[in-house]
Parts: sequence; structure tokens; C-alpha cells
Amino acid sequence: MLFHDRLEHGIEQVQRHDWTLAVMFLDLDKFKIINDTYGHAVGDAVLLTIAKRLKETARNDDTISRHGGDEFLYLLTEVNDDEDAAIVAEKIMKALQVPCDAGVAPLTVNTSIGIAIYPRDGTTAEALIKSADAAMYRAKQGKSGYAFASDHPKQ
Repeated sequence: MLFHDRLEHGIEQVQRHDWTLAVMFLDLDKFKIINDTYGHAVGDAVLLTIAKRLKETARNDDTISRHGGDEFLYLLTEVNDDEDAAIVAEKIMKALQVPCDAGVAPLTVNTSIGIAIYPRDGTTAEALIKSADAAMYRAKQGKSGYAFASDHPKQ
């Protein structure tokens, strides 16, 4: 998987330099309702719109990957601190809250984001993804927003 390879390469790079990286695990809130109400073709159109918006929020060295269903992984490289990751998370949430035009009524999609920071929340690709996933579920408890693996939900 390209994301996994980029994440492992990123870990190697940060071990040599004085920066860190962050893994974000994104889940689209209540996306199943869109599929159930409007059908999978509309759901797919919304996913394409979301992917495009995520790409537009990405910095040059960031990597975004669909993880499955309505989940995405987002790798932030050269992160100085939690605030850098929080700024990107807020930018993502703002971009995704703009209603999608998928050929039906404008559809608003919110997201829950879990953020894991290397090395604090994991030192391997698998550990970072797992930590970000767990943080995302904590963010979901706050009804959209983001949470750090080592923190409480924020919005």
C-alpha cells in the first residue's frame, strides 16, 4: 500500500531530522445515511468530491489515501508540534463542511479526525494508524471534530 510505504519512509526521515510527523484517520460521519437515502452512485460522487477537497487541503509532501468505505488516512510530514496538525485538521473540517452537489439536494458531510503524532503515539506505521483510529473514535463521541491520540476531543 502506497500510504504505508510513504509512512514508513516518513518515519525513517524524521529519525534523521529534527521534526516529527502526524497520521490522521478520517471517518465521514453518518455517511451510511447518504448511501441508504440516495444510493451508492450518489455516495460515490460524494466520496469523489471529498477526495478532491482533501487533495486541495494537502501540502506538497502530504499523502492522502482512502482507507476503505468512508475512511481516509492523511500523512502530515515535517510537523513541528500538535498545533501544526490541529491547523490542518481544522482546514480539512472546514473544507468538508461545504455542501456537496452530487446531483441531489446539497449534502453536508462532517468528519471525525483522529491524530497520532510520531513518536509519542507510536513508532511504527501500524502503531500510528492504530492510535489515530482510536483517537478518531474518541472524536466521534464529540459529534465531529478531532482528537489527538494523547488528548481529549477538540473542535
